[in-house]
Amino acid sequence: MDKIARQPNQDPSLHVDLFRHGSAKYEQGKTTVEEAADLTEAGIAEVKTSAEALAELISPDEEVQIWSSPMGRTLQTAKIISETLAAKGVNLRGERQAEGAGIKVFDQLSEVKNFSWSLFSPLVYGGEVEYAGRKFVIDAAKTNPQNLGPAQYYASDNIHNISAEAKAGWPAEYVKAVEDFEDFMSVTKRIMKPLVRLKGLSDKPYRVIIVTHDALLGFVANIFSGGESAGVNPAEFINLERKDGQLVATKVGQLDRPESKDVIDEFNQQHQ
Repeated sequence: MDKIARQPNQDPSLHVDLFRHGSAKYEQGKTTVEEAADLTEAGIAEVKTSAEALAELISPDEEVQIWSSPMGRTLQTAKIISETLAAKGVNLRGERQAEGAGIKVFDQLSEVKNFSWSLFSPLVYGGEVEYAGRKFVIDAAKTNPQNLGPAQYYASDNIHNISAEAKAGWPAEYVKAVEDFEDFMSVTKRIMKPLVRLKGLSDKPYRVIIVTHDALLGFVANIFSGGESAGVNPAEFINLERKDGQLVATKVGQLDRPESKDVIDEFNQQHQ
């Protein structure tokens, strides 16, 4: 592709798409692009539909890259995105590489560390749990008194603020397991680091598609929605765009609003 002539003070476009993986079987952990096969049939269809919508947003002059978490569900999602965009004529950097369809894999884009849905879900919804050889009941009125959904519950870091009264009767092994879940701020820092790096790119038009997990999208979704949302549905994506030196969200899943705050500045103000 020929280089695009630009004036010294002209800022080339930058778009970052944070793409949540499609509905999954949750059978695979870390794997390779070639072996990734963890999406359900519905998840495959979801990703293809979203990838086709994303293709309509991509300009011919953009250098497009795909980055992914190493999990099976994200890698299969990234592979479908790559194939769909290529079929639409999008020029993907590295698409002719034999290995991985040009998809770059980064551990820092992976899911919440030490997380287990089977251990997390009872904290949100309550119910009987069997763990460490014991059966016990979790009272959601005590662990989740605000009746938050899973995404909001995690983003509020309620896991690490459960009262001693609520934990009474739980096996010590279960208490330790849930307290070892990576906290929301640590997860958000992992997605902010590549966003800071990308925000500084200025030599040509870039679009980077980051395929990751819902928890890593929570902060951006929360800022954009004014606190109404802490994530997106499977196979939905968040559009980030550099405008006047700021990296702002222009669309989050089905939410489309005219204004947004700089996501990096907002994180720094709230958490540093």
